[in-house]
Amino acid sequence: MDKVKKHFLFLLIVVIIGIISGIIFSNILSDNDSKMVIAKITEYFNNLKDDITIDYIYNLLSSLKNNFMYLIIIWLLGLSIVGLITNNFILFFKSFLLGFSIGSIINIYLYSGIVLAIIYIIPFIINIIAYGIITYFANDFSIKLFKVLFMKKKIDFSLLIKRYFKILIYCAIILVFSSLFETFLMPFLIKLFSFLIK
Repeated sequence: MDKVKKHFLFLLIVVIIGIISGIIFSNILSDNDSKMVIAKITEYFNNLKDDITIDYIYNLLSSLKNNFMYLIIIWLLGLSIVGLITNNFILFFKSFLLGFSIGSIINIYLYSGIVLAIIYIIPFIINIIAYGIITYFANDFSIKLFKVLFMKKKIDFSLLIKRYFKILIYCAIILVFSSLFETFLMPFLIKLFSFLIK
């Protein structure tokens, strides 16, 4: 197995462990925390079910802001050696939140919650893909930087930066698509299956 495959496999393992950890954590919350999570989730789904007016522009901007914030943080940290540790942790954290969302929705709505969970997590899965791609290239950049600083290897940084910046743009486009789906299509799909919400 070459280095690229090993690197992607490592990131896949980080994502899987993060999702599983999130699901487990959603099942061991204290009563107070559990009630708070249930209240937040049921309020969100009931608002959609009851056709409460949605501020699409605000939601879109909020989603874009949140998605781009993590993207830029990972990208910038990749410009340093410390990014090797922090970026993998960020990917784990985002995967943990994904797992927590899945576990919480299914715990509340049981079998009917599986459909809702699938719809709800689609944009989060798209985000994880984008974060996984940028994390891979951020780690790669950090490793090359380490080799230059401590192993005195020569690397064409101008070419490396250009490629790294292109990856940022590609991932940003993916996240824009994710935000559009989350803002406009996801509420529609949840309303479509609102009969599952009791």
